[in-house]
Amino acid sequence: MHFVFKFVFSLSAVIVQLSAPIDLIAKDTTSAYANMVRIPSGSFSMGGDAGLMDSGSQSHQTAYPIHEVTVDAFWMDVAEVTNRQFAEFVEATGYVTFAERPLPEADLAVLQQVAEYNIKRLQHAADSVAGAERAAIYESIQRIKDSSQLLGQTAGSIIFKLPEEELRSKNDITQWWRIEAAATWRAPDGMGSSWQDRLDHPVVNVTHEDATEYATWAGKRLPTEAEWERAARGGLERQPFAWGDVFSPLGKDVWMANIWQGVWPYENTREDGFATTAPVKSFPSNAFGLYDMAGNVWEIVADRYHPKAYSLRMDGAINPTGPDADSLGRLRQRLPTYVTRGGSFLCSDVWCSGYQPGSRQAQENDSPSHHTGFRCVKDVD
Repeated sequence: MHFVFKFVFSLSAVIVQLSAPIDLIAKDTTSAYANMVRIPSGSFSMGGDAGLMDSGSQSHQTAYPIHEVTVDAFWMDVAEVTNRQFAEFVEATGYVTFAERPLPEADLAVLQQVAEYNIKRLQHAADSVAGAERAAIYESIQRIKDSSQLLGQTAGSIIFKLPEEELRSKNDITQWWRIEAAATWRAPDGMGSSWQDRLDHPVVNVTHEDATEYATWAGKRLPTEAEWERAARGGLERQPFAWGDVFSPLGKDVWMANIWQGVWPYENTREDGFATTAPVKSFPSNAFGLYDMAGNVWEIVADRYHPKAYSLRMDGAINPTGPDADSLGRLRQRLPTYVTRGGSFLCSDVWCSGYQPGSRQAQENDSPSHHTGFRCVKDVD
């Protein structure tokens, strides 16, 4: 489970292409398509963005090669699914999310083995150092032990916590990620938080399974990865951001997305007004009239995750739906793992720049987190 143990996660022009003729993109007000935008069919270059995605992070490494893709027209939710909407679904169906359920016995056994392995590995590392470095390693060991003690309760979710001291290593994600059994969609940040204080914030701490159940109930589905990127780009070709080629087109004091400001991961200065999620539609839309296609929360899509998915795909693919079963079988993934898109409030230029429209990341189906949500689509009749 949880990636506490395995984290499977130039301003070159002055012309800002902020808008396309939105009046050509129909916003339907009928009940079947309320709060949705019709995305026109079309072809685009899918993948890494304008030479800016040169980080070593997973969200950049797997976004190549750039390749041509065509998708049919479809309808997309104008914003991420909110706590208010998800609560209606839970009230109507009695659905219990993954984070609210006890972990299956098989998962518990695997997780205990992984925890024990990581503890032994860190203990071996501690034997070769001394002083403050040794103490920091033992703090990491204790965090894993503390998380292990939660196993057997509700699954909970993965929550970001500001590190209390200088990072020992950026490879030790236990320094800023924690498993909290109390963290569910009802308690977005764990104990003491409530969805009722964030009715119009995106629902978080959900998995692909949870998102699919909601979409089915709503008469919709999750977007494919190709559909999501087509929509995020807003008709713009090879631009580094969902709104164009300039990071701050409206001035340095006007933020275009809910992302991290300040020194990651120690201090979020909240220059955009938010430390975690923001109410949907708090930032400007893209040219298709869609909100929060960059930042706020990573969005779960329908496609299974493969790090070489784009290499396996034929250039010129039409309505691609992700890697085939044979390719996935060779990966030997412990659990079904799905693509997430769009970045989140934790994304920073110095860490992942996941808010670029070409960025992609993986989420195991037993690893909900408080920076991951979703939105839905519908086929055009």
